[in-house]
Amino acid sequence: MNKDKILKDYYPLVKSIANKYRNYGIPQEDLEQEGLIGLLEASDNFDKSRGTKFSTYASYWIKKKIISALNRENKLSISSSEILEETVADDKPAAADKSGKELIFPQDFPDQEKTVLTLLFQKQLTLKEIAGQLDLTREKVRQLKEKGLRRLKACVVKASNNKIF
Repeated sequence: MNKDKILKDYYPLVKSIANKYRNYGIPQEDLEQEGLIGLLEASDNFDKSRGTKFSTYASYWIKKKIISALNRENKLSISSSEILEETVADDKPAAADKSGKELIFPQDFPDQEKTVLTLLFQKQLTLKEIAGQLDLTREKVRQLKEKGLRRLKACVVKASNNKIF
């Protein structure tokens, strides 16, 4: 099959699969791009003699590429928080971790997210332990962690664009 035709015919499939992952920290358009890359890989590797429908085979490759992108994004979020640990405090007090570095949060940073990230990275508690301390479910703690990391990453990107570092 012609690659242009494949992209045109199966774009709705890519869009549908990408839509299932839209709330995981990557914009919808980026998820769709990753899915399209997976679609092209599927078209390169597809063997119709195996008796599988192309759409079934392509779905696997599309999901694989999208999940891979989400995993890369998650690793970047963690490293962004490590960059923030090394910034210099303005005049706000912050708790020092075992290495003497301080976590610095913007003034308008939500308290729950700040608490979760502090307990996670400075006190090195597990999500389950944090959930017990804050009387929240483990899933809610995980969501607060992810949201806080995305917020920190956005601050790091904004700060690096403004040459604060």
